[in-house]
Amino acid sequence: MLETSWNRSINTREALDKLRKILGKWNREVFGDIQTRKEKLMREIKEVQDLLDQQQSDELLNKEEGLLKEFDVVLEQEEMVWFQKSREKWVVDGDRNTTYFHTSTIIRRRRNRIEMLKNDAGSWIKEPAELEKLAVDYFSRLYSLTDVDQIVDGLSKDGFVQISEAEKAELNRPFTAAEVERAVRSMGKFKAPGPDGFQPVFYQHCWEVVGESVLRFVLDFFQTGLLPQATNDAIVVLIPKVAQPEKITQFRPISLCNVLFKIITKTMVGRLKSVMTKLIGPAQSSFIPGRLSTDNIVVVQEAVHSMKRKKGRKGWMLLKLDLEKAYDRIRWDFLEDTLKAAGFSDTWVGWILQCVSGPSMSLLWNGEKSESFKPLRGLRQGDPLSPYLFVLCMERLCHMIDVEVAKKDWKPISLSRGGPKLSHICFADDLILLAEASVAQIRVVRRVLEKFCLASGQKVSLEKSKIFFSENVSREVGKAISDESGIKSTRELGKYLGMPVLQKRINKDTFGDVLEKVSSRLAGWKGRMLSFAGRITLTKAVLSSIPVHSMSTIKLPATTLAKLDRVSRDFLWGSTMEKRKIHLISWQRVCSPKREGGLGIRTACEMNKALIAKVGWRLLHDHESLWARVLRSKYKVGNIQDQNWTKVKGNWSSTWRSVGIGLREVIYKGLSWVIGNGRTIRFWKDRWLLDKPLAEMAISELPAGSDEVTAHDLWKNGTGWDLTRIMPYVSDNHRLELAAVVFDNVTGARDRMSWGESVDGKFTVKTAYALLTREERPSQNMESLYNRIWQVGAPERVRVFLWLVCNQAIMTDQERYRRHLSDNEVCQICKGGVETIIHVLRDCPAMAGLWARIVPARKRRVFFGQSLLEWLYNNLGGDGNAGEHYWNTMFAVAIWWGWKWRCGNLFGDNRLWRDRVKFIQNLTTEVVQAGKVSREQRGIAGRVERLIGWSAPQMGWFKLNTDGASRGNPGLAAAGGVLRNEEGEWCGGFALNIGRCSAPLAELWGVYYGLYIAWEKRVTRLELEVDSEMVAGFLKQGIGETHPLSFLVRLCHGFISKDWIVRISHVYREANRLSDGLANYAFTLPLGFHALSTVPMVVDSIIREDVAGFSYPRLVAL
Repeated sequence: MLETSWNRSINTREALDKLRKILGKWNREVFGDIQTRKEKLMREIKEVQDLLDQQQSDELLNKEEGLLKEFDVVLEQEEMVWFQKSREKWVVDGDRNTTYFHTSTIIRRRRNRIEMLKNDAGSWIKEPAELEKLAVDYFSRLYSLTDVDQIVDGLSKDGFVQISEAEKAELNRPFTAAEVERAVRSMGKFKAPGPDGFQPVFYQHCWEVVGESVLRFVLDFFQTGLLPQATNDAIVVLIPKVAQPEKITQFRPISLCNVLFKIITKTMVGRLKSVMTKLIGPAQSSFIPGRLSTDNIVVVQEAVHSMKRKKGRKGWMLLKLDLEKAYDRIRWDFLEDTLKAAGFSDTWVGWILQCVSGPSMSLLWNGEKSESFKPLRGLRQGDPLSPYLFVLCMERLCHMIDVEVAKKDWKPISLSRGGPKLSHICFADDLILLAEASVAQIRVVRRVLEKFCLASGQKVSLEKSKIFFSENVSREVGKAISDESGIKSTRELGKYLGMPVLQKRINKDTFGDVLEKVSSRLAGWKGRMLSFAGRITLTKAVLSSIPVHSMSTIKLPATTLAKLDRVSRDFLWGSTMEKRKIHLISWQRVCSPKREGGLGIRTACEMNKALIAKVGWRLLHDHESLWARVLRSKYKVGNIQDQNWTKVKGNWSSTWRSVGIGLREVIYKGLSWVIGNGRTIRFWKDRWLLDKPLAEMAISELPAGSDEVTAHDLWKNGTGWDLTRIMPYVSDNHRLELAAVVFDNVTGARDRMSWGESVDGKFTVKTAYALLTREERPSQNMESLYNRIWQVGAPERVRVFLWLVCNQAIMTDQERYRRHLSDNEVCQICKGGVETIIHVLRDCPAMAGLWARIVPARKRRVFFGQSLLEWLYNNLGGDGNAGEHYWNTMFAVAIWWGWKWRCGNLFGDNRLWRDRVKFIQNLTTEVVQAGKVSREQRGIAGRVERLIGWSAPQMGWFKLNTDGASRGNPGLAAAGGVLRNEEGEWCGGFALNIGRCSAPLAELWGVYYGLYIAWEKRVTRLELEVDSEMVAGFLKQGIGETHPLSFLVRLCHGFISKDWIVRISHVYREANRLSDGLANYAFTLPLGFHALSTVPMVVDSIIREDVAGFSYPRLVAL
């Protein structure tokens, strides 16, 4: 319908308007009301089934099958409608949670409905029309210029670091179609739409149809600088800032902009990010790549900790300022002045002002649009561009403070001798100011703030702002400062960026609100309305969002962490305050990874440690950021190899104690090193070659003083490792590992810290958590079975049931008898034996008859003779017993329905099933088809067969093919390569017996020696082909400095950057057969490099086939 109704020839906004009308008509006349369609289908299904109970016919059976399929589609549509209305961010494939989404929507609407408010006089307004007028009048005034001076003195334009000419050129180059599409794809699918009603999912899903028009619309704007009327219009929704708002000022206005408009601004943001780090000083952390909110939290916590311990004559003060409706008050003339001061071109200034100014806005008031109004100032929260513009505006205040500090009028504080001077810290509109405590200083602060507010339109809310004084400030001085500023002093700063500012020891009440929020999100009514699969998904979603912020800088009390686990555990198994449910599997088991038999839910304690370890890891690598300089100076942070500075001391803050836990219990355990010049790495004591230090694997006692011997001390330039000093203490295998590693004497790179728990050497919370929990669980070696369970093509509820079966945790009568819930363990269906899991699902006559009709006679003996786990493993592995292409799916579906039928028989479901085998077969077909559609929607590419072979290089070029192999990965390794001309003739080659290493490292050694040979033969134009996509990516795009392979990639880049042309490409193995043969040939040769001037006999046939143009079939991604 979209393809036939979308008009590519007209303006995109007009096309959207026409499409909206067509969709509205289709919705009314074709799609119809879902509830009505659902009820109609239910009546029709009942009528057909009543007739079938009397007399069966093919016509009625086919009609029933068609109606049931249509009914399933309606149920899916119903769930998706309520999912979108609920504003939830999760949904379980193949699982119906419609009731939950419907209830969530009703609760959200009731919570957001505004029934009464107080006016400026303090009187309650209840009349709907008066309430709406109160709101519209307030926000019309807020976005107007009625309370600001029209003419003000401008601020100094000095302060911004100048953007370089190269950066300006990058900013100003024409936007591309790829950038626009990337902006579209980066949006949340079901984000609320703007006035035109189209969500991001419409553009993403229909890009092939609408993409051309959208690209034309967006790129036209960047060419003309003109935005069509109404494009940047918005609907304003009001979000309560407190639990029970009484005044209109207690609502935050969030603008719902048209997605078409947001595509423009999001595309601009993609460019803008590249210069923000340079333009914004260290005091601001919001929306700057590489900076986090935790940076500011750490600084504020440390400042308050030092203030509580401050002694001496000079006191300090900390001002926690509230900027009233900060985004909404920014003056557009101030914004324009700021953009010019920052060095943006007139084109960029014009684009931004077009996007910001001139929109029409309406409030969404209790579900209805109010009358519209035109703003004359303000940055709209909800526009992707607004946060970046606001940060630029706030940087002007930072510049003003820096000037006052430089003039020594503003006296900043320093938390340690030689530490950084602290005068201000900003995170968007959360503003912290610091200075010596005196009336003279508060006057300087006031003067700066008043000048900035006058120019920018900002307003400090004195009522909501606070002043906190250090312990050595007298009550009289504090009162004088408070009187002068009009801001109340306080001993409790409350929260900063969502974290309680810690002024005393942490106890169980400090983070009580975190527990309350998690409990609220995992409320009992949600558990009753969700399936088990739905509860699993919601538990993971809540635990990965709500407590994470609080856990990121502070080690929470053990009691709080235990309660978080208990709330999650109770919700998962359906327990409520009124009724406790049986927890079928231990929490430790549930929290283990899926491949080890768990659900991958994370325990709170280990998650907390992994998160604070991230702060420690960033600190070890960061010497320049404000937060890092504060910690390094205050706590004398030293070399990571000297752990004395991490030993707990009594004067540490709670924040630094927490970071210390992360360093000692996580970072030290996972720390590894990447070789550079070898001067830092301690050869025996540090982890750098293997997953343990070499000292722990030494075959004899090391000599005294070995701990401090560096890798450089044991390396001889020209000959390599000093084996006479190494060999007596290492095994032959470790000697082979050493043979695969060399120093970087070319670029002179230093040794670098690396995270040994990840492949690329980058720290992640996920791998830190895995490190913490890995040692606690003995391996069961059942990974293959669990992988098959989670990979089977079936609805999530079926996979979860299989997981319960595999853990032998379903409530059969045998299990109920074991738990003293029943006095009989005999099967109630057949009365013929103990009701074990295998009995219910396979051996009971009720299921055995079904299996006998599905499983061929020749395979039944094996099928019925296996143990439970063998039975599951063999039948979930793919095509199987029945000769069915999707046997594992049919098997899984049959098991689930077998249990469902058993429960129905026991608990009074007396429905008659005409043909259960046909039902299972039809359902399997539907599940498989739904899986295909789901994969297509997620963009999972299919495969097609292609003929692949080697091709000669272009005229005047040479082609280098290299390959590496590792038998065991890591294991014995070798590499090989060949250089050929445009005729396919052998021009040189090599075979390299490396020793022991991983496959990627072997591939890189092949590249390195191949480049060496080509350079020595004076090749000037070279095509380099490798069959490792990873290695090709490293060579073309570079590699992180913490990656274990970075030392060799740097050496390869040293060759590539020489005075020649090297083109790098990835090819399939079928086009790289000769180098693969040479790598395998190298295993038969002595350790080391072997130059090959002629073709070895073992690969002679391959080179002749390559020249002849042989090709081989391969399935490749579409």
